[in-house]
Amino acid sequence: MYKEMKSVNTWALTHNQLHQLFKNNNEFISIKVKGNTWEPITRWLRFDSRIFRETTNKARITLCDIESLAEIYNYRSIRWKAKKLTPLPTKIIPQSLKNIFRKLPIIKQLAYELEIVFYKYSENFSSHLISIVIPARNEAGNKELLINALNKFKRIPNELEIIFVEGNSNDDTYKILKKLKENFSNFFKIKLLKQSSKGKKNAVVEGFNISSGETLAIIDSDFTVDIDDSIAAIMESTKNENILINCARTTFPMEKDAMRWANYIGNRLFAIFLSILINKPVSDSLCGTKVFSRKFFKLMKQNGSWDSNYDPFGDFTIIFEAAKNNIKILNYPVRYYARKSGAPNISRWIDGLKLLKVCWIYMISDI
Repeated sequence: MYKEMKSVNTWALTHNQLHQLFKNNNEFISIKVKGNTWEPITRWLRFDSRIFRETTNKARITLCDIESLAEIYNYRSIRWKAKKLTPLPTKIIPQSLKNIFRKLPIIKQLAYELEIVFYKYSENFSSHLISIVIPARNEAGNKELLINALNKFKRIPNELEIIFVEGNSNDDTYKILKKLKENFSNFFKIKLLKQSSKGKKNAVVEGFNISSGETLAIIDSDFTVDIDDSIAAIMESTKNENILINCARTTFPMEKDAMRWANYIGNRLFAIFLSILINKPVSDSLCGTKVFSRKFFKLMKQNGSWDSNYDPFGDFTIIFEAAKNNIKILNYPVRYYARKSGAPNISRWIDGLKLLKVCWIYMISDI
């Protein structure tokens, strides 16, 4: 999606051309503006300023100006990024280094050219199919929570497809899921498959690869994220296909023992790091509950990121690819509880190193 768009240079537009850009009602618009530091300097160097003459030749358009005008025409910004750091030639500098510098705080604010992408906002109240993937491994102790969630799913007005992906558990998880499939098959389309490999990312990939819905949701089977909040997030996501709902557990006070201290600190640091890299606030980088459209899913399938093995959970891949493919990332505050049974299926330090590798891959890329 991103590569197909051509950015429009605002400093070359007339008054009518600028307004017509938004009146054309294109789904996406990519616009370049001069950075706030360089904008007056470039005009002064051309003597195109009221300091030197009675009137000016070119428009004076800043990032704030274009964001305000876009909102008038019902366009919403996805994010902006530094496109060109300096007017000087930089061909001798490796592209990976330029990609890193363009993401660094302060440096990106001082960039020569900025690029911002907008999407035309519209709410579509559709009754399309919703697919919910629920990875489950050693979750037999959370049987009652599973039953409670399935009963609450009945309140969703859309047709539902529930996909259980069982991760070769050491307990009766598969047997329980098989029974739940029999008991609730009159209410939803329910699929149950055994994971062919291991890890949450693989479970989610295998689940969505057999899904049919236009809205796709991931919900963890420990249900530590409030199920009512998860359902509300799903319904909000159905309104527009150009958004990613990223549920955030760290906004409100969480239940005691819901998240270990080291995990909490690591999550907050990763959230800050991701926010810097994509230049868009990320409140919670590792919440398992995410909702997005089939359109975004297809984009990840096409570029190969969906099937990559770098990310142990898939959360970082989804966030980075949303930024890369001009999908608006929206943080949705949810309530977070302590586990009622079992233990988290993660390796804190090993998985943390894998996540750093994912960050590095996207840091040196042109995201």
